[in-house]
Amino acid sequence: MPLPLATERLFIRPFRDDDATALHEVFGSPEVMKWTPSPPSKDVAETAERLARTMAFTARQPAGFGLWALELKGSNEFLGQVGLFPVEGKGPEVEVAYELAPRVWGHGYATEAARALIDYGFREMQLQRVVALILPANTRSRNVASKCAMTVEGPGRFYGLDLVVYAREAP
Repeated sequence: MPLPLATERLFIRPFRDDDATALHEVFGSPEVMKWTPSPPSKDVAETAERLARTMAFTARQPAGFGLWALELKGSNEFLGQVGLFPVEGKGPEVEVAYELAPRVWGHGYATEAARALIDYGFREMQLQRVVALILPANTRSRNVASKCAMTVEGPGRFYGLDLVVYAREAP
């Protein structure tokens, strides 16, 4: 993916090693991590280890796939991470993901970033379908998926969790 990918308000860019402190606001948050398969990081050092694994994962992915930093244009304020990658790291389905710091929830950033990634996936990567895998009680994330024109397909079990599968087909 040609990064940074820009939207009206956001930049999606590759992670850097020095993003660990900012990313800890996401990975260290019980409020965020309760919606993921991973527990919160105990400290910035653990977040730095996770970040290194994330960067290594992204480096191994085919072009266009991975997890990236999300920043606010103008201020370069770190908002969280977003991504487009094979489900469970192996596919064949492709998942859009978004994990933002709680202080920026409710501003439409997750929706704006997810739309940009989905559109990029269809337009530039020639994907035929993108899914979002969401815990049933995560109404915020479910709303983001709906605002991205994704529709509920039903339940699914991924990452060892019972999730709701949202999907969108290529136009």
